[in-house]
Amino acid sequence: MNVEDAMNFANTLVHQQTGQYLNAIQTIIIRQLWSDPRLNYIKIASDNEYSHEYIKQVGKELWHTLTTSLREPVSKANFKVVFESRWNLQSPPPIIDNPEYDPNFVGRKISISHIDSLINEGAKIIQIIAPGGTGKTILAQKYFQNKFKIVIEFTIAKETKDIASVQSLLAGKLRELDLEPGPELMVSLDRLKQKLQTEEIGIFIDNLEPALDASGQFIEQHRSYVELLRVLTDSSVKSFTLITSREKLHEASIEIETYRLPGLTLEAWKKYFNNQKIIINTDADKKSLQEIRDAFGGNAKAMDVISKVIIQDYDVNLEKYWLKNKEYLLIEPTLENLIKEQFKRLQSIDLNDAYNLLCRMGCYRYQDVPTVPEKGLFCLLWDVGYNKHQRIIRVLKERGLVEFKHNQYWLHPVIREEAIDKLRNSQDWEKANIQTAEFWTESVKSVETVKDALTAFESYYHYLNIENYDKAGYVIAKKLSNRIEQNVPLGVEFYRFGLLEEMKAAINIIIDKVKTSYTLSRLHNIVGDLYWMTGELSKAIKHHQKCQEIAIQLILDKKDNNHINYIHNLNVASSFNMGLCYIDLWDFTKAANCVNKSICLYEELKSEQRYLENSIFILAYIHSQINSQEESLNLLNQCNFEFDSYQRSVWGVGYSYIFYALTCKNLKKINDSFESYQQAINFAEEVNYPQVKGKALTGLAELYRIQNDFKTALTHHQESIEILNKISAKCDLAEAYFQQALTHQKIGDNVNSEEYFHKAMYLWSPQQIDAPKQIERVLKAMNSEP
Repeated sequence: MNVEDAMNFANTLVHQQTGQYLNAIQTIIIRQLWSDPRLNYIKIASDNEYSHEYIKQVGKELWHTLTTSLREPVSKANFKVVFESRWNLQSPPPIIDNPEYDPNFVGRKISISHIDSLINEGAKIIQIIAPGGTGKTILAQKYFQNKFKIVIEFTIAKETKDIASVQSLLAGKLRELDLEPGPELMVSLDRLKQKLQTEEIGIFIDNLEPALDASGQFIEQHRSYVELLRVLTDSSVKSFTLITSREKLHEASIEIETYRLPGLTLEAWKKYFNNQKIIINTDADKKSLQEIRDAFGGNAKAMDVISKVIIQDYDVNLEKYWLKNKEYLLIEPTLENLIKEQFKRLQSIDLNDAYNLLCRMGCYRYQDVPTVPEKGLFCLLWDVGYNKHQRIIRVLKERGLVEFKHNQYWLHPVIREEAIDKLRNSQDWEKANIQTAEFWTESVKSVETVKDALTAFESYYHYLNIENYDKAGYVIAKKLSNRIEQNVPLGVEFYRFGLLEEMKAAINIIIDKVKTSYTLSRLHNIVGDLYWMTGELSKAIKHHQKCQEIAIQLILDKKDNNHINYIHNLNVASSFNMGLCYIDLWDFTKAANCVNKSICLYEELKSEQRYLENSIFILAYIHSQINSQEESLNLLNQCNFEFDSYQRSVWGVGYSYIFYALTCKNLKKINDSFESYQQAINFAEEVNYPQVKGKALTGLAELYRIQNDFKTALTHHQESIEILNKISAKCDLAEAYFQQALTHQKIGDNVNSEEYFHKAMYLWSPQQIDAPKQIERVLKAMNSEP
């Protein structure tokens, strides 16, 4: 039972009990609760701009009516279960007032029900509003086909210059009713009114917008249409009128209900395609249909055009069509013209500011950050006074050219495709991208979540659009804050959140094109860290060497005194980071040399204290690995867990816990190791640092193995592997595989032990990380006794 079945079932029950159909509010309640039973009345009220008490009262009355009709208790909490159980016990309920069967007319039961509800509430005229191709005209025609024996249709010409006067149109319609038109308009209108007072007649006014001006009123030469509408809204007439239009009518003297026709649902598209013998069976077909439907916003005309193309040109193969055309949404001329008409209409009625805003909105991506707040539209109206901003946005909203919810806005892909095409070919392209880049930059003050990081990063794409690579690089290098750190580059925040591949790819696009030396040095630093974390250690070392070269040259040139402290830090950090790479290569001699060099540079350049603190933790671990226990213990006693100097390094805090735990494990201080790993996990969860958590879980698994608690060890192994695999942390994943192999080996499970040894060796192989000493380590372990 889908939502449309549920709406039809509820409509039947309410009609049987009360003689009336579901009203608009009842329809909203059932539809939203069916889609998400967890919703409460407060949320429904907020979403639809009603008071909480009003929605609650309507809901209470609705459940009472349904309870009486079904003769069993029905409530907000159980109505879905009750509906489905009753549905399964009987044939589907008869469809109320359904238009005659037409396989090409699908998915409009709810719309017909909504129109019925408005009529029952006293509406004389309903204006159906939606963008072109949504299906306004066919809905109105089908509605009248089933509801009225006599229907009079007033068709408005597509072009304003071709619109007939209301008097000439009315004369023809009166003759259709066997009436003579009067010598003047008011006489003809009076004769029409008398006829409508005695007979139920449907009035259909199609395609009204060419007769409207920019404010939604009738244009001067056709003001007489207001008089026709006055007759049609008179309380004494028995007629009912439907008007279709892309734009809302704003005539203060005429009382009209509006119904915004939504796009067709996925179920409707599926039914239509099946009716056309395009069968949707496979997961790939279902995914393709979902993407097509969403790209076109459920547009009925698009559904029809695309189905014909699939039949004629793609052997009824939906997936094949979508693979070929998903990047070219407006490849079909009919659809392209449909969209172009909507842009052209804004210009034709001098809504140039709205046209400009629509085109400029095309520069937003609507991908990682799918919606844009209202201020993001304001920034695109740089050539319009602030007091006009809301009015301009409303123009687009009323015409269905922008999607919106809770002051968040976005464009449907087909609208965006046309918008960005027009923007690229205008003088606004560069300015629009600069404005949006600055908007995104200013909108994020603190990076606490992945969403914050992705939002701040949107600026990068806008600078990339206009080939300003220095600015794009600066977005990555720009220092932001979080609740623990100050002055953290956005690129570093990305690897804290595990977005390693995304940032690595972004830097590689621009790194050879950036000219600003400090930014370039910082980019080499960040991408070097990313290569280290993703297991490309030789590339990581090369980038850190390049970072250091640029930093040294900047110090010698004395050209960038604004960043001199940060440049000194990059010099120190480069040696330190190369030491980390050599640790993963299992080359502790080179690792110690690099870390010692970083300490010397720290003392020489008077760099930040945290670099010294970090180095002590790392050196303690290195000495514990090369059996220099006395020196390791000496360094371990110097480790500072106050972290006062670490307030600008989440990495420093997290990895200090990790290396301290590793050192304690090597020195047989197992309890201290347990405690430090647990502190690492607590910290990682607090600041959302998955890589630190993954490494700590691997370490805990090793400790549980040492204590022969194999069940707990294997649980931790699997959790760590899941985390590290997800973020592509290749070196840490190889170590996790190796440690799990050792656990299976100790249990005596040779099959799984061999499997995980080989997984580790594959990642450390020349084709992957290329760490020959790690391969030796694995082979040695495989040949040893458990």
